[in-house]
Amino acid sequence: MTEALATRVELRDGSPLVIRPIEPEDKPQLLELFEGLSEQSRRQRYLTPATELTSEDLAYLTEVDHNRHEALIALDENGRAIGVARYVRVPGERELAELAAEVVDDWHGRGVATALIRKLSDRALANGIRGYRAYVSSDNEVVLDALQRAGARHDGEEAGELEFVVDVPRDGLGVRLRGALTAAGRGQLRIARRMAARLGLISRG
Repeated sequence: MTEALATRVELRDGSPLVIRPIEPEDKPQLLELFEGLSEQSRRQRYLTPATELTSEDLAYLTEVDHNRHEALIALDENGRAIGVARYVRVPGERELAELAAEVVDDWHGRGVATALIRKLSDRALANGIRGYRAYVSSDNEVVLDALQRAGARHDGEEAGELEFVVDVPRDGLGVRLRGALTAAGRGQLRIARRMAARLGLISRG
């Protein structure tokens, strides 16, 4: 599956990447990626101040079914993991999914997240997902404005966060929408654990 769905991508600065579905054998790659994040990025993208991922964490993040839970990994020309994007279906709402993405700090601003989310969106559409659910603090005016300009629909509130639904993009991914989705996405571990709990692999907490 991995080789068949691997895609070569060239970033706007000419850097080549390979984007492919993540597999259980990618645990060392994902750990290396995690270690390439700043402390702030770790808190934002994994919602943990921990200095390492546990074996259980790595299992949540790499042992995915590629349907209800999909994850794509981006590799540079040397085979180093530099980014990951994933979606997890919203329980009880088959056509909606939560989204999370991160890129190692030294590759920020080069279009890696855009490429990942574009490819992830292709997978989402193929699997019957029509919208991404985004969660935004009510005082985060920048992200709220970006989502609203991108046509997001206000869909409720949960734990003090506003909920929005954004249609999965079919024709490209503008910078504004990519930035809004990345900023509004919940952490990698949070959405992966939601899937694990849904499948009965861990208790709900």
